Amino acid sequence: MKFYFKSSFLLVIGMLFAPNSFFGGFIFNSPATHVKSEKKVVLSNAEKNYISKYRFEKGYEEAIEFIKKHEGFAGGKAYYDAAGIKTIGYGHVIKPGEHFPERITRQQAENLLRKDFDKAVRAAERETDTEGYKKIVVAHFIYAKGIGNFLKSNFRKKVLANEPVDDELKKWCYYRNSEGVPVRSEYIYKIRLWEIEMYNREM
Repeated sequence: MKFYFKSSFLLVIGMLFAPNSFFGGFIFNSPATHVKSEKKVVLSNAEKNYISKYRFEKGYEEAIEFIKKHEGFAGGKAYYDAAGIKTIGYGHVIKPGEHFPERITRQQAENLLRKDFDKAVRAAERETDTEGYKKIVVAHFIYAKGIGNFLKSNFRKKVLANEPVDDELKKWCYYRNSEGVPVRSEYIYKIRLWEIEMYNREM
């Protein structure tokens, strides 16, 4: 009986002193009116440039490590890749006039990789206005497929139009078997998925 009285008393007090919040929030279960809407954060150009630079640098190192893993070192010896191109280190194409010892060290291979990837980054900057992670993906594509293939690709068109690139990137993982039938390389497909994931990261 005492509990019922106290409950009723509190109910009346609530109705008298805070009718709006009481009826709105308790009886009718309507949304509270005192909750402020979140303000949209507007970044300055300097802040945007800082974030883009930070994410570019972060993505750059991630790309270098990714290339090292999927290209392999081959013991530092020169080898012919799947396309029959003479290569050394982490995918460095040996150009006419270049001479290397029978074996190179991992550090020498990484130096070559960074030099080659820097060229791809400069090409990405020259041909697109991408920033941050997106610039890294464009550079990776150029590094892997060559600037010529990039310039004539629909992937480039999508990048320039700021449209989704997922489907276009997925097209670049096929080869023709001995019967001339297009076959998807699961190995290359995983590389394309890595590019897609990085390209779509929040800026």
